[in-house]
Amino acid sequence: MLQILLVDDERSVVETLAETIPWESCGIGTVHEALSGKVALEIMENHDIDIVISDIRMPEISGIALITEIHKRWPHVQTILLSGHADFEYAKQAMAQESFDYLLKPVSDEDLMESVQRLVNRIQEKWETAASYQRALHAFQDNLPLLQSTMLHELLTGKTYDQKTLKDKLELLELPYAIGEDLGMLIIRMEEHLSEMASGDIALMEYAICNIINEVVQGHFHIWHTRDVHDYIVVLVSVRNPGKMFSSKHETPQTMLEHYAAQIQTNVQSYLKGAISISVSHWGKFPNEIGEIYERAVISMRKRMGQVQGLFVTASDEKNVPSLHAIRSLYKPPTLISLLEAGRFQDVELKIEQIFEELLHSSEDHDIAESSIEVYYALAGAFTYIIHKNGKQLSSILPAESYRYFQAPSYSTTKQLMDWSIRTLHYIRDDAEQELKDNHSTIVRSVQSFVDHHLASDVSLPAIADHVHLHPVYLSKVYKAETGEALTAYVYRLRMEKAAYYLRTSTAKIFEISELVGYNNTAYFIRVFKKFYDVTPQEYRESLPV
Repeated sequence: MLQILLVDDERSVVETLAETIPWESCGIGTVHEALSGKVALEIMENHDIDIVISDIRMPEISGIALITEIHKRWPHVQTILLSGHADFEYAKQAMAQESFDYLLKPVSDEDLMESVQRLVNRIQEKWETAASYQRALHAFQDNLPLLQSTMLHELLTGKTYDQKTLKDKLELLELPYAIGEDLGMLIIRMEEHLSEMASGDIALMEYAICNIINEVVQGHFHIWHTRDVHDYIVVLVSVRNPGKMFSSKHETPQTMLEHYAAQIQTNVQSYLKGAISISVSHWGKFPNEIGEIYERAVISMRKRMGQVQGLFVTASDEKNVPSLHAIRSLYKPPTLISLLEAGRFQDVELKIEQIFEELLHSSEDHDIAESSIEVYYALAGAFTYIIHKNGKQLSSILPAESYRYFQAPSYSTTKQLMDWSIRTLHYIRDDAEQELKDNHSTIVRSVQSFVDHHLASDVSLPAIADHVHLHPVYLSKVYKAETGEALTAYVYRLRMEKAAYYLRTSTAKIFEISELVGYNNTAYFIRVFKKFYDVTPQEYRESLPV
């Protein structure tokens, strides 16, 4: 939804437009009001305005001067000018300043809405043009290496795709890998000298090393690289032409990759004047075994190299490497903590179900009790983290039964542990939802109190938003969601109901009642009152029983 700014030195004109036009039906979400060009520019500086409707004749800064400044500082903003003077010179100036439209006052609601709707359509067309295929394609090509790196990083950390999605994404990112294809991996650690050189821009050093890798292996292998959380360079490798690769029967992809890895290490030393350590993985299938290959290569790097620099290890050197029994679902992105922080409680519950499904399946290979401990502490840690981050104690939102699990876990079966996890999640979710509801209710009460006490003065959306310290757009959405009524509609209705109350219970004159409910222009007050009640204030008073 767009934001519109109404500018006129007559308060009655601004308030009429703000309160009586059904802006939402035109695609307008937020209406701002200004009684001078100076105030209008201040609002422009603090809000993302899309459309400005301004009177031409105003003191200090005229409408022409205002839109000139707006087009100079915010060229994307569209403008409509209003004038009570049917003077062609004004129209020429408006056209010269590229104003979208020029309307004569008093303008009818229908004419103004028609002009605004055409302008909204024009803005939307510009957005569509900006997102055109050709422009998106250029941006895509510019960012292709980053997109490729990001996808590999996601696969390393456990993200999965269905076969069609994976195939489509590989094709889109121009990656020559196929499901079920054999692949190997290089894990490269930059040593002290290169790390110091890369401290200013590690991405530049990664680029240089990967260029060397590509030069060495491009005749026989495709490469796909990224940088992991350890700042290791991870290079995924697949055979370019399997049928034509080997000159003798003793050569295999593994032996050739190990040969090339040693050459890469030498070339980096020669051309970049620094050492790297390399771990060459065993081979596996794409994409299902990427995670396992990566983890084994990293473990090999950590266990067999330690802090010794410039070493070279390969999967061929490994003997009887035990299979990994970590519950991978616990660590696959998005993690439990990230889902809890985002308030995606349904997705957290699905993830918990996946974790326990994997836990039960893993019992076929090893003792489930060991993995249950891993699962329990991961879940308990994530729950404790989010509760404390929300500024609360465990005991304040969990009943005694669930809280005891954090003090001394007492599950005896996997099902009991899972049931506790789901119950605890539900308590956290219910507390978050209640807190959000309470916060929104507090906002609504604060808004209504402010409007009630300041009805005779400034109760525009920006003034109300400033009082409750919220962005006007967010405030409008919260108020509408909580009450079912737009905030501007509430202000208008309250003014009319208060006016009717004063007409029923007092002998105040019409102009006095007009001022009491925030209208300085009595004629304008009579107009909006009649629009609301279908009678003028005087007719309303005269119709009351004696």
